[in-house]
Parts: sequence; structure tokens; C-alpha cells
Amino acid sequence: TGDVRGAGTDANVYVILYGENDDTGTMQLKTSKNNSNKFERNQLDEFTLEAVDIGDLKKIKIWHDNKGGFAGWFLESVEIDAPSLGQKWFFPCGRWLDKGQDDGRLERELF
Repeated sequence: TGDVRGAGTDANVYVILYGENDDTGTMQLKTSKNNSNKFERNQLDEFTLEAVDIGDLKKIKIWHDNKGGFAGWFLESVEIDAPSLGQKWFFPCGRWLDKGQDDGRLERELF
């Protein structure tokens, strides 16, 4: 989550990882490993997700359901770490997922 005023969200956040062979399907980012209050301003949250082998990661789609007060979210970036594969991917964003900010979209595709 970025370091701008109002950046955090209490909405439910979801992600799909797209690989060269398949995708993971929708996965909710439910429980942060390192923060009890996830997706707050200037905060790094870590999640553990299990997925089928999708091949080399090409893009991700990330979005939220716009639930809760002040649902808008400023997403700085996403890093995917797959220790079992010895690989990491970094997806910069630097944009709002907010109906009242930026282009008004609640989802982003990151490459």
C-alpha cells in the first residue's frame, strides 16, 4: 500500500496470477502474515497462497470489492515470491483502485 493520504482500504482484495500455461483462479488476500490490520497506508503485507503450476508468471489481476467505508486503495506494487521455484516477480502499480480517484477502476492488470 502506498504512502499517500487515504491509501488504505478495508475492502476485500482478490488476485489472479496468470502464467504461460494456466491461471490460479480467484484467490482472496485474506490474512496478512505480518499485520493484523492489512492494506493500511505505507504498509507491506505478506500473504501465503497455494496454487497449481501455472508456468512462468506473466501478469496478475488484482481488485477489491469496494466494501466498507473509505474502500479506495492506493496500490504501490506487488511482489510474488515462489521459494519452491527459486523465483521472484515484481509488479509496479502506483495507482488508485477507487471509484472516486484516478480512472475510477477497482481492478488493475499488472505486467
